[in-house]
Amino acid sequence: MCSQKSAREPGLILGYTTRRHLLLDLDDTGLPMAMRIARLIQENWPLVGDCLILQSSWAPLKVELRYSWNNWPWIKVTRPSHHLVFDGLIGYNRACRICEVLAGLRVLPKAFMEIRGFRGDMTLRVSSAPMRDKERPTPQIVARVQAPRPIQRGGYIDQFVNLKKIGERLFLFEDLAESIPDYGTDRADGGR
Repeated sequence: MCSQKSAREPGLILGYTTRRHLLLDLDDTGLPMAMRIARLIQENWPLVGDCLILQSSWAPLKVELRYSWNNWPWIKVTRPSHHLVFDGLIGYNRACRICEVLAGLRVLPKAFMEIRGFRGDMTLRVSSAPMRDKERPTPQIVARVQAPRPIQRGGYIDQFVNLKKIGERLFLFEDLAESIPDYGTDRADGGR
């Protein structure tokens, strides 16, 4: 008998962390809206440079009618989520100011800024993520938005893509790894 890794068992998640350039996680945001947000940021903060857009979840478009605690109806729309990776070297303080403005416009949740303040960095997932109820697939590149004004490239999109490739190879080898045999316990009483 060999131990099998369950899809519901939490496992390794690889992330890309930085304090040098802007990374955003846009939940329930379709690709057209993610592209508009990227262009809005590039127009208002030109130093952010080019933007790489990755689809981080493949939730189908779903519209539900829900009710609040006091029975007020509201519509919950579920869309795929996207990650935005900007190329320009802007520093952590400027990236946080951009996030504050986006949170004020309700593009990002208010909790996003609390997490940034607590952690002191920006991190995006570059690998699949095994969760209890499902497995989130590896984020896939879906678009690249060129900066309206050319600036010197920071090379951070290339760093992100390189780490993503390393992560994909790492998880490929994890799937090929030999299973560990499960011969029971080493206890004299047989684990009873």
